[in-house]
Amino acid sequence: MEWIRENKILWKKIGIIAGVYLGMKYLVPLVIPFLLAGLIVCWSWPFLKWMKRRLHIRPPYVMGLFLLAAAGLAVLGCWAAWREIGRLAGYLGTLAGVKGQMEELLYNCCDSVSELFHVESSELRIFVTDQLNVFRDHARQNILPGAFGGSWQFLKGAGSWAAMLVVTGISVLLLSADFEEIQEMSRRYPLYEKAAASLRGILRAVGGYLKAQCIIMGIVMLLCTLGVWISGKTSIPIAVGIGIGFLDALPVFGTGTVFVPWILVCLFQKEYAPAVILAVTYGICMLTREFLEPKLIGKRLGVLPIVILMSVYMGVKLYGFGGILLGPMSVLLVRELWEQINTE
Repeated sequence: MEWIRENKILWKKIGIIAGVYLGMKYLVPLVIPFLLAGLIVCWSWPFLKWMKRRLHIRPPYVMGLFLLAAAGLAVLGCWAAWREIGRLAGYLGTLAGVKGQMEELLYNCCDSVSELFHVESSELRIFVTDQLNVFRDHARQNILPGAFGGSWQFLKGAGSWAAMLVVTGISVLLLSADFEEIQEMSRRYPLYEKAAASLRGILRAVGGYLKAQCIIMGIVMLLCTLGVWISGKTSIPIAVGIGIGFLDALPVFGTGTVFVPWILVCLFQKEYAPAVILAVTYGICMLTREFLEPKLIGKRLGVLPIVILMSVYMGVKLYGFGGILLGPMSVLLVRELWEQINTE
């Protein structure tokens, strides 16, 4: 018992780690729309107060305009991405509809590989054809039945995300309308000052992390737009560049989700110059993120880049896909609460 009393701070820190993990694992998924709404209102509150004082515009109206603008940009980006996907699908459908076109394209690829690696072209053609037949049979038996079930799961997930966004938007409007009253009510509680200090530290850290990601994403969007425009492969390079840059912020997807198939299609069409331009753009985007992410995030958060990388990896292992954000946020929350204990 004496050892426990002497190491009270250590036990508090261990309790904080356990509490943060349990909260992120079980509580945050239940209240995430309201947490997001609270973060948005807290970060934008100085600007909302300024608009109210100078222009006499109530905060809910300002936030409503912001939400409408964000929704418009999201719809525009989705429309542009859907348009480009439709064009790509149309091209592939055209190839599939021309008798012998896909076979000729496949054999040309085999001939190129055989020349590069000094392999018999006929043997390579037979091998590739056999593997495609095996894949076709496997897809018919396993992949296609599962695809229909997967599409239903995708629709359910999309509906869940849409509902969460709607609830978040409504919560932002309601919180911005009553934020001052909520602050006054919170000041009546004894733990308000400590909680407010911890919350301000967490908001600074999370805000720094998100700002760094937005800066990187903005630079990647600019590079993607420039590369796509130079390639001349689309009539809407700005919308396409913004969409690809947004994908770059998602580790599961990344810019390669668009660039790699696009480059392959250009090669199949024997459009080598656009393929090279898109490949160079893809490489520059990858190097830009790898170079900027450790520097910006480590500088803004005061945390070593390796710690951020570990938090993302461990977050995905502990929380699933949401751990990409929950992992770093858990580390920042634990650090802030530990600092509060050390200053007691």
